[in-house]
Amino acid sequence: MPDEQPPPEHPVKTVDAWAVVSYLLAGVIFYGGLGWLVDWWLGTRGFVGAGIVLGAAGGVWLVWLRYSRP
Repeated sequence: MPDEQPPPEHPVKTVDAWAVVSYLLAGVIFYGGLGWLVDWWLGTRGFVGAGIVLGAAGGVWLVWLRYSRP
């Protein structure tokens, strides 16, 4: 068919919003839970907060790695 256009040189990557949300939630839940377990084991407080922050940062980093490159 003569009406068809050739494919673009750089295909557009669509971002799956649910995958981004799952990366972020998985990091917060996993590392927050790990921090909670360390707090429970040591009888301290503060590791759960650090785990949540580190998990969120790790989730953002994974999203950036996954979707920033063409």
